[in-house]
Amino acid sequence: MRLTLVDAFTQTPGAGNRAGVVLDAAGLDAEAMQRIARVMGASETAFMLSAPAEGTVRLRYFAPAEEIPFCGHATVATFHLLAERGVLKAPGTYRLECKAGTLDVELEATTQGVRAWIVTPRLPWVESPVPLEAVMSLVGGTVEMVDRALPVLRNGHRVMVPLRRREDVWALAPRSVALAETLRPHGLSGVYVFSRETKDASSVAHARYFVPGIGVAEDPVTGSAAGPIGMYLATQGVLVLPGEGGTVRARIEQGDAIGKPGRIDVEVTGRAGQPERARIGGIAVTMFDGTLRA
Repeated sequence: MRLTLVDAFTQTPGAGNRAGVVLDAAGLDAEAMQRIARVMGASETAFMLSAPAEGTVRLRYFAPAEEIPFCGHATVATFHLLAERGVLKAPGTYRLECKAGTLDVELEATTQGVRAWIVTPRLPWVESPVPLEAVMSLVGGTVEMVDRALPVLRNGHRVMVPLRRREDVWALAPRSVALAETLRPHGLSGVYVFSRETKDASSVAHARYFVPGIGVAEDPVTGSAAGPIGMYLATQGVLVLPGEGGTVRARIEQGDAIGKPGRIDVEVTGRAGQPERARIGGIAVTMFDGTLRA
């Protein structure tokens, strides 16, 4: 079985977020996919269930500990690999079928390589069920670090926590086992922290994501969270959409604190204070191609 490792959201080998990709997974059951994901050692591995047909790519995603419904960087990695091997063409528009639903994907040909744009699933924003003091203590911080101008909210299986300073984001050192045990009863797997204080003037947020609930102490660069955080920032007026409707683009920084810097492009569409859709964009670089002998 052919296995590939791809670094997503970067052009630099060893940076960004590494994903495993298996393009010939038609004969694998969930148990085999989970075993391969553990062997691959990436934060997530994408398995393509059949050859692309009529513009549709069918994927399943596995973290080391469990299957997840959608993964941004593994999707970027898969579409990068399909374009690199000539299976898909850029420019081009496609559909992704996964457990999170059917999502639109666009491949854009750029001077940096093929950029994959993916519409991210929309999940409700609700109050966090875990007290903020407990969350901050478990990630190695204090409530004084929190940016009180923005709300702390739950989105899907993660809690989103805004911090005042980039140095506070870098200073965190979570207690992974205790964090996972605290989050699990609430159906949560991770805590996404971010600051509006960025390294690059063109960026809108600087982030880290701790996901011990799926066996990932820290996810280097998280596409599945970048779309929601774009929607969040547009709702809060940090990203300003035109009153009559339109689209804005921004960039999320992540991975710098652990030496794996990556950059995620985010595009949000809607009206001022009322975002309707977000999609993430990223490029990738193939790192390793090999064969697994089961």
